[in-house]
Amino acid sequence: MFAAVTRGTLSLPVPRCQRGGMSRPGALDWERVRARYADRPSLASLAGSSRVQVLEVDDERICLGQRLWRDCVSRDDLDAALVLLREGRLAGGPMAVAEGLRAYYASGPRVETGCTRGPNLVAVVLADLGYLTPP
Repeated sequence: MFAAVTRGTLSLPVPRCQRGGMSRPGALDWERVRARYADRPSLASLAGSSRVQVLEVDDERICLGQRLWRDCVSRDDLDAALVLLREGRLAGGPMAVAEGLRAYYASGPRVETGCTRGPNLVAVVLADLGYLTPP
């Protein structure tokens, strides 16, 4: 559940939700992602009629928000979800992907409780990019 990041002689654990779990470089065409979100569009949420606003996109993450919150998903988070999807370890609908990611991050010997919004936002972005089937 944790990867060791070495800083000098000290090795610190990094929670999987902060490093994207099982990242595989190149899963997403990041230039396409940056171009798609450069104008900061609003995206359909997982349920209901509310929209999620793209606030920022850079080389490593996409930040989204609504009136009361703001959160970011990393490139690694999106890549890891796409790998799981391609391997058939996640179902193809947005809500099923979010729930599958939540289960993926909660499995194993250590439960990572800080990833509650992340799976939903990953599903929102992947659905907008056309990787997920509509509900």
